Amino acid sequence: MRILLLDEDRATYQVLSEVAQLSSSEIIQITDMEEAKRFLKENPDIDGIVAEQKVNGKPTWEIIQYMKNEKGVREIPFIILTSSLTKDEKDFYHYMGVTAILEKPFNPLEVFTAIVEYLKKTKGEEYVKSRLEEEEVDKNALKAIIQKLINFFKSLFTRK
Repeated sequence: MRILLLDEDRATYQVLSEVAQLSSSEIIQITDMEEAKRFLKENPDIDGIVAEQKVNGKPTWEIIQYMKNEKGVREIPFIILTSSLTKDEKDFYHYMGVTAILEKPFNPLEVFTAIVEYLKKTKGEEYVKSRLEEEEVDKNALKAIIQKLINFFKSLFTRK
């Protein structure tokens, strides 16, 4: 799977990349809305988009609106990651058609689960299987990933 991450936070990119490696998936981080629009136009085979509420001061609903008007990218699952949203903001994002809203700190497995479930519903299980490649992963690699996840979550709680 190929997942576009619209977020300036390097730690979010790292934790999602670590989990993505388990299925030979790829996380592509972009921190500029115009660049994201160009990327989507040139790469409509993206399987999901994960975005912070704002990227470089611009609201991510701009990219959602862009997607609604672009054939080929309308059906890409879109997940909002955020530290806090008001009820009105959540309602707005649901109205805009986001797949899920996850609050930080988040479980990276929830991100992948939301994308996979959406793709199964819209494109079928065979499509999802074709996009996920299982690899042999040794236990030491899994332990390292789990430790990085633990450190990531600890860092979220110690930030000010």
